Amino acid sequence: MSRYHAYLKKAVAILEAYKGQEPFSVFIKQQFSLDRKMGSTDRKSVRHYCYCYFRLGKALPEASTTDRILWGLILCGSGNDPLLALEHPTVNTAVEEGSLLEKRTQLLPQVFPYNELLSASLTNSAWALSIWEQPSLFIRMRPGSEEPVMEALQRQSIAFEKVGAHTLSLPSATSLSNWPGLNRDFVIQDLSSQRVASLLSLLPEPAKKKMWDCCAGSGGKSILAIDVLGPLSLSVSDKRETILRQLKQRFAQAGVIDYRSYELDLTRSLPASFTDRFPFIWADVPCSGSGTWSRTPEQLYYFEASTLDQYRHLQQTILRTAITRLQPGGYLLYSTCSVFACENEQQVTWLEEQLGLRCVQQQLFNGAAEKADTLFAALLQKPD
Repeated sequence: MSRYHAYLKKAVAILEAYKGQEPFSVFIKQQFSLDRKMGSTDRKSVRHYCYCYFRLGKALPEASTTDRILWGLILCGSGNDPLLALEHPTVNTAVEEGSLLEKRTQLLPQVFPYNELLSASLTNSAWALSIWEQPSLFIRMRPGSEEPVMEALQRQSIAFEKVGAHTLSLPSATSLSNWPGLNRDFVIQDLSSQRVASLLSLLPEPAKKKMWDCCAGSGGKSILAIDVLGPLSLSVSDKRETILRQLKQRFAQAGVIDYRSYELDLTRSLPASFTDRFPFIWADVPCSGSGTWSRTPEQLYYFEASTLDQYRHLQQTILRTAITRLQPGGYLLYSTCSVFACENEQQVTWLEEQLGLRCVQQQLFNGAAEKADTLFAALLQKPD
């Protein structure tokens, strides 16, 4: 048995043990830790085989795990893969760029059978083709740190491309998680996430002074807001204590010390002790995550369209609660990492019709052409 067949056997075992209950990136690291004999090249090949399997999405549901991996290798552009040379030598030499695109396009309705659910600007686009390719890694250099960050990358011979005044694109496999300047000098943040800052510029001066990041996660949006808007009175909340601990650590690295942190579940009434009101609230709500599926294709594999109703109701519950702390005349920034209309434009319509807000601007940030995520954001204002 060749080493490539050994990789295939290992990938099959890992995939058949995975049940989708955690990010696959976490699961496969755990699996690798159980086999100390695997070197970095071995792990890279096995990981690649697994992700090719997931990039088939909903296609070929009856195929065996092995066959899905092989088809994934073909359609992900790995025509020169040694395993294909052993298993399908004619296919290995026949797949060229032109025919590859044709094959992908033909199979796409099976891979992603949800085109009619997409946000309007995506329905006639080639967005779904982005599922076949791993996105790049993007970093946002914090104000004043641009030159030092680029010089540090050059010293380490790490390739990058400057795609904006403060943004660099790096190969997806680049690891910067242990760099001393992380969060202090730069943040790891997708290109489309950075571009949401264009809506922050629409805020009037009074709204720029005080913000509640009501679904804060690990704090990336708050750091972005501080860098764009300048010093502000900041409150952050999340319902997960573990995430708030990560936020605290990240804020310490970023030099953010003046803020208030709350553990709040916005599907319930706010506690009486939380009395503050805000001229600006950022609600980056839980969603399908579909705009990131090229980065996490296992989520497409396990996705069921019926869950969209659950997300829609959850988002509306969170928004109803958050709006109670928005000052008259204040602004809500609603954002998702979704490509589905029911989580995007339709929620804006609901906010206007049911909660009386006025949409100032909404935009879907399609990152497919730049190997980035796709997300949606809308800035709305509450009546005086």
